[in-house]
Amino acid sequence: MIRGAWYAVMQRKNLMTKPIKVTVHGQEYVLYRDEKGMVCAGDAYCPHRGCDLSLGTVEGSELICPFHGWRFDRAGRCTRVPANRSIGDVPKNAARATCEACEKAEWVWLYTAPKREGANALMEPDLFPELCSDNWTRTPFQATWHAHFVRVVESVLDVSHLPFVHPQTTGADVNKEVDGPAFAVTRDRILIHPKPFASVHPMEPAEAVETEDERTEIELRAPNLWIIRTPMGDGNAMCTFLTFTPRDAQTTEIFGAVARNFDRDSPLLDEFHLSHTRFVMEQDQAIIESIRPVAPPFDLHREAHVRSDGPTIRYRAMMRTWLEEESLR
Repeated sequence: MIRGAWYAVMQRKNLMTKPIKVTVHGQEYVLYRDEKGMVCAGDAYCPHRGCDLSLGTVEGSELICPFHGWRFDRAGRCTRVPANRSIGDVPKNAARATCEACEKAEWVWLYTAPKREGANALMEPDLFPELCSDNWTRTPFQATWHAHFVRVVESVLDVSHLPFVHPQTTGADVNKEVDGPAFAVTRDRILIHPKPFASVHPMEPAEAVETEDERTEIELRAPNLWIIRTPMGDGNAMCTFLTFTPRDAQTTEIFGAVARNFDRDSPLLDEFHLSHTRFVMEQDQAIIESIRPVAPPFDLHREAHVRSDGPTIRYRAMMRTWLEEESLR
């Protein structure tokens, strides 16, 4: 799984000065806000005796260990050992590892690759415009799947499963024979126009005519940002956004939002769109959690493939390339 990427770990409204522990890539991190409201993140355990720092407190910009009161600044440096008379008497190996963190749209994000000495400041997550525009209303949600990160991402790039897994919803009256699907690939992006396999949303008008500019679109920004856009006519649209965070090799956290740019003050539409999305995702979850082996083989010859698997095959090949490049770095 890629470490050099931004991963959502919680809704930003849930992060206060009280430290919170999260897990990404099987490693535990502690996050908190300092006195200026900035997000701080780093190793979850004190380098002194390994105490869980999420049990600690925050004073100013410093995280205080609950065991012996050692203090750590934003950069992970130990600034004070209360048991020592001299303030400057701090062991050289007392620092805790930190990582980049930010908040954007509805979520707090971690960049899990270690900080490099002298490296340029990281760009924030490159999110879809629907998530950052004031013209869209968004309702966030969260789900946990007991499945490998790559399996989960591939499930939302797969169009041929719809009539089998979702026969009453997005797969209703859908032709089992897949036309394509038509998709385009760049180094870090997959764009799919599933025609005539477009997922019909129950809020989509039945008489809508699909044109080149108004058609269902699925976009993936590698390795873990995904959106499906559904045009509603007259410039109106709705979408569902998902981002995937690997807690460990067998658990994936999904942070998402349903959004639209019309009837923005309608709680009933929010509730309907969210309940529909959750229902569809729970159907997918049961299938993806059943897959064995849990981790997908990067040797494509170990599985059978057909033309409609094109987007998922390309994603897996992308992952293999990125992992190789990251290991070299």
